[in-house]
Amino acid sequence: RDIIQQLDPTIPKYVFTASVHHHAERCLTALGIEDLFDGIIDVKACDLETKHSQQAFEAAMKVAGVQNPESCIFLDDSIKNIEAARTMGWRSVLVGRIGRDCGKTITTEHAEHEIDRIHQIRKILPELFIQ
Repeated sequence: RDIIQQLDPTIPKYVFTASVHHHAERCLTALGIEDLFDGIIDVKACDLETKHSQQAFEAAMKVAGVQNPESCIFLDDSIKNIEAARTMGWRSVLVGRIGRDCGKTITTEHAEHEIDRIHQIRKILPELFIQ
């Protein structure tokens, strides 16, 4: 919770999920961070496109009201999603260098940064935080 609250409040923050809205909402509530995001962009908002499709990223930008893809910073644990984000022009951060499905070290040239934990974001992108 603290790391999200330390982000610049003028930067809109969205959860972009391959799941449905109510599931993401339950997860955010369980984590106690549901009030820290401007919205949830779910699979239904993306016309049921897979999260790693160009159409999903275009839909997410539309929902968030974003014109410039370079203004988007995408944090994810999926190499396919990171690659899709970079293809669309989004900045991308791979969070978790151990694959959730394979249990092995993962890396990708498509990530601007790779970190083990979300709490390391301040170190790699200090410009996103209030001083």
